[in-house]
Amino acid sequence: MSQSDLADLMGNNFQNISRLERGLITPTLFWVQNLAEAFEIKLSDLIIEFEMFVKIQGKQQST
Repeated sequence: MSQSDLADLMGNNFQNISRLERGLITPTLFWVQNLAEAFEIKLSDLIIEFEMFVKIQGKQQST
């Protein structure tokens, strides 16, 4: 899925998607909810996936 496609699904613009990917913006909870809806998953599942990603990244950096 392109940034433009995702932005359309979220009612946002591709520049904001790019900023998010680069860590230049911090999304609001409302924004994250829109992201979950765009991927047709529950918000709680998205948060769980993020937590697992953060744990994996932490382990990789410590080795």
